[in-house]
Formats: sequence, C-alpha cells, structure tokens
Amino acid sequence: MKHWRAQLGIYAILWSLIIGMVTAGYLNLVNWVIDFIWADYLQYMGNMKIWYPFVVCVPLGFLIGYLNKKWGNYPLTIEEVLTSVRLKGNVDYHKWWKSFLLGLLVLGAGGSVGPEASTTVLTSSMINWLGDRLRWSTFMAQQSAANIWRDKMTPQQLASAPQFNELFHSKRERVLVVSLLVIIGILGAAIIFKMFPEEGVFGIHHRQINWQWINVLTAVPAFLVGCAFGWLFVRCENWSALIVDTKLGKVWQGGIFGLVLAFSSLLTGDILFSGEFRIVPFTHEAFGLSISFLLMIAVVKAIMTNLGFAMGWRGGTIFPAIFASVAVGVACAMALPGDMHINAVVVLAASLTVILEKPILTIIVLVLLIAIELAPVVVVVCFLTGFLIKKIPQIR
Repeated sequence: MKHWRAQLGIYAILWSLIIGMVTAGYLNLVNWVIDFIWADYLQYMGNMKIWYPFVVCVPLGFLIGYLNKKWGNYPLTIEEVLTSVRLKGNVDYHKWWKSFLLGLLVLGAGGSVGPEASTTVLTSSMINWLGDRLRWSTFMAQQSAANIWRDKMTPQQLASAPQFNELFHSKRERVLVVSLLVIIGILGAAIIFKMFPEEGVFGIHHRQINWQWINVLTAVPAFLVGCAFGWLFVRCENWSALIVDTKLGKVWQGGIFGLVLAFSSLLTGDILFSGEFRIVPFTHEAFGLSISFLLMIAVVKAIMTNLGFAMGWRGGTIFPAIFASVAVGVACAMALPGDMHINAVVVLAASLTVILEKPILTIIVLVLLIAIELAPVVVVVCFLTGFLIKKIPQIR
C-alpha cells in the first residue's frame, strides 16, 4: 500500500507539472498564431493594410460558423465551466479539443475576445481528468493490482470510484495536497514562460502621480461615468443576443460577423484582438487622441466583442472590457481637472467591477496592470462599486 501511495503521489506531481506547462504552452501558441497571421498586417501601409482584415476575417468567419454548427457553441465560457462544476461536480473533459481548436481559430482570426475562456476549459479539463485518474487508481488498488501509468479507466470503474474528497483523511490534508499541486502547476507554467518568453501585460508598474485635492471632487463624475459604461457593456451583451437572427444559420452568422469585424478595423486596428498587449501602450497613446475618437473606440469595441460572441466568435471578454474601459477613462480624464491618471483609474475600476461583478478579482487584475501607486484608489472604488451593485442591482 505504501508503494502504491508513493506511485500515486509521483503521478499527481508529474501531471500537475505537465498541466502547468501545457497551459503556458497554449497561451504561447495563441500569441504565436496571432503573430504568424497578423504580424505583417501591422507593417502594411496603404491598400494592403485596408484589405488584409477582409482576406483573413471573412473566410475564417465562415469556418468558425461551420464548426459552430457542427460541434456546438465552443469554446465554453468561464461561467459555463463554473456552472458545470457547481451542478455536476465536474467538467466534461472529453470535448476539450473543441474549445481548444475553436478558441484558437477565433483568436487567430482577430476576434475581439481574449484567451481566458479557452484556457480555462483546457486547464480545468486536465485537472478534472487528473482527479478522475487518482480516484480510479484508488478504487482499482482496493480491488486488484492496477498500473496507474499504463492502464485505461472505464466509465463503469470510474462510477464506482470514491469521490475526490474521500481520498484524504481530513480537510486539512486535502487543502495541503491540492495547494502543493497548484504550486507545482504554477512552477510548470513558469518553466515554459522562462524557456519561451512572451511579452506580458501584467507586472508591477510605477508612475509618479500628482495627487491633488480636486481629484476627490472629480472622482464623483468619473465614478458615475465608469458605472454607466460598465452598464452599457453588459447591456451590449444582452442586446446582441436579442438582435441576432436565430433563423440565420450559424455558418452565415460567423461569416457576416467576419465581414463586420473587417469593416470595423477601418476605424482603427484596435478593434481587432482582445487588446491584451495594447492596453499599456494604449494608455500612453490615448492622451494624444481626441475625446470623441476615444469614446468611439470604446463603444465600437464593446459592440464588436459582444456581437461577435453572440454570432459564434466566442472567447473571454475581460481584456476587451479593460481596453474599452481604459478608452472611456482617458476620455473622461481629459475632460476633468486634476491628475488625469487618477480620474482614468476611477472610471476603469468602476466600469470593470460592474462588468465582472467581482470586486476582489477586479482589484487583483488592475493592481497588476496599472501603476502600483494607484492601488488604494482601485481598492476603494472596486469595493464601493461592489457595495452599490448589491444595493442597487439595476446598476448592472
């Protein structure tokens, strides 16, 4: 029995490391595919730059629509994954490849969505599979000798296996083991990122802030603008689901949106992609743009993200929401007195909290994205917005 438990521990550690490495590898693959398809687009000038999105988005849009018709609505969203875990206690990892391929295709086609949805499906599927292997191995060890490295598990055997919580003697032991495996997974991801470094948006940033008392007053209109834009972003999601003609087949939906997305790129190339790697550079460039142009970017970005999702170009919406909120924040900051960075962050924090409905998650994301000196502002605004959402549900 001790020999079997040692094997089980080694198996869990090894696969936790692999899961972290595969997750990081997928994110690198996404960036590589986007760079492979679109790198030259950013260097093109004149007519070629204008027509290139049509060459890419329209045919790939029809392919996305065809695969949506054939396979269903993939990739799953983070909310769908969490709902499956709450209701069923697991994720159907047998269909992971659908989220993997369609997520990669949408991102490579320039869709205004992020990789967090398909990444969550891929990682949670691997974690769920590992948990099932550990449960199955425990059951088989009680019945007869089994080789966890080689033998295949059957649905019948898995149905008879103990629940994951039953593999541990206490809750404390389960928390310690799971925490250790998570750390090992993070280590695996770090190894891949170290071996194949990619430009990252998250980190600790610094900026000199000109703190002024006037910003206490300007925080009020900035806060209201942020809540209003967050409300608009969420409404765009609902309106998009309502206006999409269900009689129009999925193939045509995918192709038509590819055409719409290509046309929207004529306004600015920032409508394409999630905006993940453009957020920090955009904050520097935005203060040189007009207020009307910034508001146009924000509104069109919100529409394209949510309309595309409704028409089969599915993915994460966190980064597009951040990008659009940054545009609104800078536009608002330019119209108000006081330090513009403070005003912009108030708008951004309020808007993103309304969209995500999770103040703590919003704080974590923004602290790693904006100047660390503005962290107190983010914390106050996010918790205040979260409190108002609970008291006044209509805000969202």
